[in-house]
Amino acid sequence: MKRVKNINQGKEKDLSFLDGKCAQKVRSRTLKRSIFLFFLFGALMVFSIADLKAQVVSPFQGGHYTTGLKNIRDMANPPSGLFVLWYNSSFSSNTYVDRNGDKFKSIKLDQFHPKLPNINVDIDLNGFTTIPAIFWASEFKILGGANFMAGISPSYMSVDASLITERNGIVIDTVYTNISKSKVSGFSDTFFAPVGLSWDKEKIDFTFLYGFYAPTGKYETGSSDGLGLGFWTHQFQGFGYFYPTADKSTAILLGLTYEANSKIKDAEVTPGNRFSLEWGLSQYLSERLEVGVMGGHNWQVSDDKGEQVYWDPTFHDKKNTIAFNAGYWLWSNRLMANLKYTTDYGARQRFEMNSWLLNFVFVTNAFTGKSSK
Repeated sequence: MKRVKNINQGKEKDLSFLDGKCAQKVRSRTLKRSIFLFFLFGALMVFSIADLKAQVVSPFQGGHYTTGLKNIRDMANPPSGLFVLWYNSSFSSNTYVDRNGDKFKSIKLDQFHPKLPNINVDIDLNGFTTIPAIFWASEFKILGGANFMAGISPSYMSVDASLITERNGIVIDTVYTNISKSKVSGFSDTFFAPVGLSWDKEKIDFTFLYGFYAPTGKYETGSSDGLGLGFWTHQFQGFGYFYPTADKSTAILLGLTYEANSKIKDAEVTPGNRFSLEWGLSQYLSERLEVGVMGGHNWQVSDDKGEQVYWDPTFHDKKNTIAFNAGYWLWSNRLMANLKYTTDYGARQRFEMNSWLLNFVFVTNAFTGKSSK
């Protein structure tokens, strides 16, 4: 078939059966929707994007917390002193799932006129995130034998997205193609954890962590190049571990996370709160080699609120993740590398991502509170 890259010419031919006033109205509405849909997928992963014309907040709000990012045993009772958890994720997606569970493949134009053909859409989203987390855990015990801990975790990301729209014209032998691209990179929002408590029992560990995300990443309502979400989040977490064997070579994880969100900067919108459930099974095959499987489930659990909420707030998005990992202590009990693959499923109004992660755990043995000999 003949391929024409001038999308504007294509529209003139396709709209030739309409009168001038009606054709102009359809062009305007189609352009606005195409612009909105292009910036949609960046919003769902790392930042909120608004329709550039209307300068309003996007209805597609995600949360700060990402299930499946951590190593399985990261929230077990920590070593005393300063330690570093460094997460590195390379992710990609070509699938956006709408609220009905259908993959987004086309822009429907027949709602404007029954003779208008649909626009086929191909999505290509790629990115990289690096998140160093620096924590300190006490040697002393409080509140019935708990170690106290606190930490900070900045994040840097780069996201490259493209949208290819291809429309079959009224003229059968003609296809109109348009390619749009967007790439942004920089520091995103920062996580602060001022209060952590971890209890270590014979067969059970339990860790509670309170933290908050500060909107330090670039964000402006209506902008297309944001890297932060534009709002504060208070995060409450509880992680429990059960060790069936005396040497703790096997660990079973159950983790709960609750996110309470504030109002978006310069907008009368407060995104709904979120709840996550994570589970995992970790098994050491030797003193240094660990393998595991981990699952994560994330739900929006309250309505979006505010005067500028123009969408249906009663619909709540969700996404599930499963991960497989293998870790090895490069330096015994001091430095571990963990390779992980994660994939999403069962999403609603979210991207389904595939990710490769290379995570590191480094126990520095600094600031342990122990006197040197």
